[in-house]
Amino acid sequence: MDSNIRKRKSAGSKPSFSTTESRPAPQATSMRTIVLILLPLLSVAGAFGTLVLIGANGTADVFKALAKQDNPFLPGSTDHQLRTYTGVAPIDRQLIVLVTFFSPVLDVQNGALVLFSIFGLGQFGAAWMIMMMEGLRQGNRWKIISFVGTFGFILQNITFTVTLPIWLFIHLLTSPVAKPPLGSHASSALLISTLDLKILPLTLLLGYIVPSILMALPTPSVTSPIEHQKYIALWQPFPVWCVIIQTLLKYVIGTVASGNAEKGKHQSTLGASYLNSAKGVYSFITTLCVITHLPVLLLSVLPSSVSQNSSPTLQKLAVESFSSVYLPYFPSLAHKVPSFAAGVHTFLQWDLYIGSTAMLIWGILLNRSAKEAFRGEAGWGGLVVKVVTWLLLAGPCGALAVLLWERDAIVNQKTNVGSKKL
Repeated sequence: MDSNIRKRKSAGSKPSFSTTESRPAPQATSMRTIVLILLPLLSVAGAFGTLVLIGANGTADVFKALAKQDNPFLPGSTDHQLRTYTGVAPIDRQLIVLVTFFSPVLDVQNGALVLFSIFGLGQFGAAWMIMMMEGLRQGNRWKIISFVGTFGFILQNITFTVTLPIWLFIHLLTSPVAKPPLGSHASSALLISTLDLKILPLTLLLGYIVPSILMALPTPSVTSPIEHQKYIALWQPFPVWCVIIQTLLKYVIGTVASGNAEKGKHQSTLGASYLNSAKGVYSFITTLCVITHLPVLLLSVLPSSVSQNSSPTLQKLAVESFSSVYLPYFPSLAHKVPSFAAGVHTFLQWDLYIGSTAMLIWGILLNRSAKEAFRGEAGWGGLVVKVVTWLLLAGPCGALAVLLWERDAIVNQKTNVGSKKL
C-alpha cells in the first residue's frame, strides 16, 4: 500500500501531458492518416506549381538574362537593378533574386497581380501568425516545430507551398496538441503565455505589416527606385524580424511588469483566461484576412462601372475580373507566360493555393478531432458550412483561424486543468 501511495504522489508531482485520455474515434484516426499522406504530396505539388513551372514558362530565363548584364533594369521597368544590399556576396545574390521577383507585385500597371498580392499579403501574414502561435504553445516547447524563425527563413527562400506542408506534417507527428488520443493534457499543451498572446499582434504589425506597407509605397512619387528595392529587401526576412521583436518585447515588458525580479516570467491561467487572451490574437488574424480579401474579391466581381467615380488607381484595378486575379493557367510545361509579371503572378497563385490548402486540411483535422473527442460530434455538415462561409469572408487562412479558435474553446471548456505558471 505504501509503495502505491508513493507512486501516486510521484505521478502527481510532475506536470504531464498524458492524463485522462480519451480513445481516438475511428473517423479521426482515418482522417489523420489521410492528412499525413496528403501533406507530403501537397509539398511535391507545390514544388511543381512554383519551382518547376517558373523554370518552364520563361520566368527563370529573365533572371538568367539579368545576371549576364552589367547594369540591368528591373523587368518591365526603367529602374536600374540594385546589386548591393549588405556587402556580403552570398546574401546579396539571394536578395537580388528575391527583390527582382517581388518588384512588380504592387505596381498598378499589373492590376491583376496587385490585387492578388494584397489578398496574398493578408493570407501569408495570417498563416505566419498561426505558425508563431503553435511555436509558443507549452506542449510544443523545444520541439522542432517551435523553431518557427528557422522554418520561416526557409519558407521565404524556398517557397511557402513547399515548406509549410512539411512543417504541418512534423506538427502532426510531434505535437501533443495534435497527437491522439486527446484528453485533459490537450488543454495544458495548448497553453500560451498571456504576455506572448498580448504581444503577438504588435509583433506582426512591426515585423510584417509595416515592412509590407513600406514595400508598397509607390515609386517614384513617394519613394525612389533604390529605396523601393531596399524596402523589398527589408521585407524578405520578416520571419526573423518577428521572432526577434517577439523575444525583445516579451523580455522588456516582462521585466518591467515584474519589477526586474523575475525576468521573462508571466502568470497565465488555463481555461477562460487563456481563451480571453487568445481571442485578441484570433480576432486580429481574421480581421487582417477580411480587410485584405473582401475588397479584392468585390472589386473583381463587381462591374468596373461601380468604380468610375473613384480614384484613377482604383478605376485601373476595377477593370480586372475574377478570373484574371484568381485563376492560374493550367500547369502545363509547354505554356509560356507573356511577361515577367505574369510569371510572378502564377507562381504566387500556386504558392498560396497549395500552401493554404495544406493549412486548411490540417486545421479541419484538429477541429474535427477535438469535436469527436470531447463532444462526440462526427458530422460534416456544420463544419463544411463554417469553412465555406469563412472562405468567402476571409479566405483560407481566415477560415483556418476560426477553426483553431473553436478547437481551443472546445478543448478548454471540456477539461479541468486548473492553472499553471509559465
